This record gives sequence, C-alpha cells and structure tokens, in this order.
Amino acid sequence: MLFPLSLISLGILGARVATAGPGGGDAGAKACPEVHVFGARETTTPPGFGTSQTLIDLLIKRFPSTTAEAIVYPAAGGDEYSKSVGTGILAVVRQTAAFAVRCPSSIIIMHGYSQGAQIMDDAFCGGPDLPQLNSSVPLVSGAVARGVAAIIMMGNPRNVEGLPYHIGNSTAGGFAARPKGFRCRQFEDRIQSYCDSPDPFCSNGNDPVTHQGYGKEYGQDALEFILSKLVAN
Repeated sequence: MLFPLSLISLGILGARVATAGPGGGDAGAKACPEVHVFGARETTTPPGFGTSQTLIDLLIKRFPSTTAEAIVYPAAGGDEYSKSVGTGILAVVRQTAAFAVRCPSSIIIMHGYSQGAQIMDDAFCGGPDLPQLNSSVPLVSGAVARGVAAIIMMGNPRNVEGLPYHIGNSTAGGFAARPKGFRCRQFEDRIQSYCDSPDPFCSNGNDPVTHQGYGKEYGQDALEFILSKLVAN
C-alpha cells in the first residue's frame, strides 16, 4: 500500500515542529500533521521513546513537521513483563485510535523497540501471546489499519524465522516467538522487522549490545523503507 504525500514528493515539508511528550496529549492539537509516528520503548527504560528515539529523530530530521508520540505503558521486566505487555497492547490500540479520530487524514508510522516491538506486533497482528491476548485478529481500529503506512520493529521477541518482512541474519526465534508458519497478512507489506543472530531477545544469541544497536545499524534502512511507503509512484 502506498500513501501519496504531495509535500514529501516535492522533497519538502513545513518547518513547524509539534513533537508530543511521553503522554502525547497535545499531538496535533493546533493542526493535524501529515505524518505522525508512535514510538514504544524497550524493557526497563524510563518513560519516553527509549531506543526508538534514534529512528524517530532520523524521520523528524528528514521531515521536520512530523509529530511523535510515545506509547504510555510500564515497559516492566521480570515478573511484571507479562502484565506490562498486556497493558502495552491496550495502550497501542487506544492511543492510535484516539489519534485516528482526531486526525483522520494523517499518515501513521509505528516504531517499536524490543518489548515495544512486541506490543505493536500483537496490536497489529493479533495473538495468542501471554494470558492477556487470545485474539488471533488485529486489535487496532479500522481507521488505524487504513492510516498506517509503515510498522518498524527492532529486536522483537516475537521474531520467528521465515517472515517475509524480516531483516538481519537471525535464523532463530525470540523468547516469545510466533509459531512457525505465522503470517501477518493484513500488514506484512508495511512491516520491516530487524533482528541479528547475536541478539539474546529476538534470537538466541548472548550479546545485548547487538540488541541495543539496531537504530544505528539499520536506522537509515528503516527510514528508506518508511519513505518508500510515503511516496506514491
């Protein structure tokens, strides 16, 4: 699916910047943006964008009128991880739906990192995953499904070998891997998911530095993917 964007096709966007804080409460309050990006941080990172900030900064640098909104959820680890994922899924569904109602003509970009990728994966591709998610269908609203142009996931624990949108050299699944043969058919042409084999969370490696490095390693590639979805032929 391609999203025509006249100003992007001209290589320019307006100079106004309207980046929302972690709550995203004032995003688009003055005027709806052409592009709005949601970012979800990794486990145990303080509220905000976490490592998803790297790609978000690249996008805003390229097109300064892009607005950004952090998914508000615990991003908890340990015994609270399962509950945190369930809360995060609901946060993705609710925040994106609220924005789509407020700004129905805006284009939506999603970017999740680690646990943040897992909650976006579940919200757009369904479950089952953990006790909190038993639905096998997408949970996002129809307006969000129509408005989302690209979904970027980095270090996703739901990674599994063979997905058509996988980028990287991992051949093993993450600790919450999808079942073999899984497809996210409604959105797979809009997803790019990054995972390399040394990663201990989206793969079976033992190098946490790899897990934290996707923004630097693949940020430009992800940005070009997003742009390919924004500009019509």
